[in-house]
Parts: sequence; structure tokens; C-alpha cells
Amino acid sequence: MPAPFSERSSFPIAPDAVLAVLLDPAFLRARADSPEVVDHSESVTREGEVHVVTTSRTVRTDVLPAAAAKFLGATAVVDQVERWEPAAADGSHRARLTLTVRSAPVELTATSVLTAAGTGSVLTMDGTLTVRVPVLGGQVEKAALPGLLRLIRSEVQLAQEWTARP
Repeated sequence: MPAPFSERSSFPIAPDAVLAVLLDPAFLRARADSPEVVDHSESVTREGEVHVVTTSRTVRTDVLPAAAAKFLGATAVVDQVERWEPAAADGSHRARLTLTVRSAPVELTATSVLTAAGTGSVLTMDGTLTVRVPVLGGQVEKAALPGLLRLIRSEVQLAQEWTARP
């Protein structure tokens, strides 16, 4: 059964400014700057009015629990696609995020909503992690979700640092 999650983060700037950071190729490269990442690529394209952020990261698995690393091998390729829709009438932005691991039946899907809050903004992310492994899938989801949430939180923290730059 999929493992649900919900995250909420605040930014000191308006939603349009936060989105500009999230679409910045330099930010996307910085997001991949980690000892666990051995290779990465990123792109921002447009499909009509939708901004599509596509990233691919090859990560070392020796930082994962031993059972996961054994299952995945020495590295795993993590693909992530974010589809940011144009601003709604209230100035909010919505994205659909999909994260998959190429060598494993793992998929994280989420909806991100960036809304105004006073002089800043709030980013909410609601989604699920699904591991399609008979019998053990639920156990793997429970074990993997904390690590994926740490990754999401670290990326949000980086975005918060970028939005605080002069």
C-alpha cells in the first residue's frame, strides 16, 4: 500500500520569485551538489505554458540501508520530473512531481502548491511513495520514506537559502 506524506515550507518572498528559483538551472545544479551524487543532468523546458523541470541523478547507494543497496547495486539513477503550471488567478502555482528509480519498482508522486502567505509564500507538497514489490513493498516504503523526505527537506532548505540571497 502506498505510503502517503505531506510537507509544508515557508519562504520570505512571493510565489513567482520562489518559482523563479526552482526553475533556475544554477539552482538545479546546486541541488545535485552532494557527495552521494556521482553524475547528474538537468533541464528546464516549456510545453505550452507549462514549465517542465527534468533532472537525472546517479547516486551512490552505500549511504542507503544495506538491504536497499544490495538490491540496487553500487549506484542508482533517480529521475525526477516537475511540471509547473502557469499561475492561477490567485497567483499560486501548482506542480505535479514524479520521481522514479530506474533499476527499482519505486515511484514517488506528489502535488506541490506554492501560495502567497503575507509578504512571503508557502510550499505544500502532498504525495505518496509506492514500491511495487509483492509482500515486501509496504515494508520497503516505510523504510525508504524517511530518506526521501530528508532529500525533499534538504532541497527545500537549499531553495530557502537561495531565496534569502541578496
